[in-house]
Amino acid sequence: MKLHELCGDRKQRFSPYCWRIRLGLAIKGLKAEAVPVGFTEIPAICGGTGKTVPVLETSDGAITDSFDIALYLDRMHAYKPLFRGEGAEAHCRLIEAWANTAVTGGLASMIVLDVWKILSPQDREYFRTSREKRFGKTLEEFQAGREDRVAGFNAMVMATPRRALSLAPWLGGDQPDYADCIIFGSLMWAAVVSEFQVVEDGPVKDWFHRCLALMPDEADVKALLAR
Repeated sequence: MKLHELCGDRKQRFSPYCWRIRLGLAIKGLKAEAVPVGFTEIPAICGGTGKTVPVLETSDGAITDSFDIALYLDRMHAYKPLFRGEGAEAHCRLIEAWANTAVTGGLASMIVLDVWKILSPQDREYFRTSREKRFGKTLEEFQAGREDRVAGFNAMVMATPRRALSLAPWLGGDQPDYADCIIFGSLMWAAVVSEFQVVEDGPVKDWFHRCLALMPDEADVKALLAR
């Protein structure tokens, strides 16, 4: 299998959606060859299969969308399922919707300029233009004042996983599942691109390090732990 992943100028893999799959593979004990791509290279992946990453290239063809890739991994490799029991998929759909809005949105206002800084030169103009159009302000303006917002992010947005992780070691309970992958991906996005400390000490940070421990050989994990 080959996993096409978004990367920066120094090959840092930073996409939250790709890290969801990286953790999912680690949970299941599977390997996938990394194929780093930049924003402007995405349209050419597998003959234009998808408009976003990750894209998992398999003997069955190319699979796009992180959630669909996770479902595929469970269908093809039942060992250590990412979706355990009846209702697991629906449960993770809810977690995904919340993470894609509340978590990713909150993080974006604190790291978006840092994302731009790690990009390759050919990707910077695309990223700045598209994001500034979306936000209605410059990247610098959008990220300004993050020091004043981070406490609220931890108090409000992270309150749900913090409560869950004070009761169990994983969002999946006694074992990690795809809910863990979803939230981990968002937080790993911030950790790879920025040295700004987003997550405060406590259950969420402890859990984040347990997730990292599942991937000790990943270059980005080693770099993060070496800071």
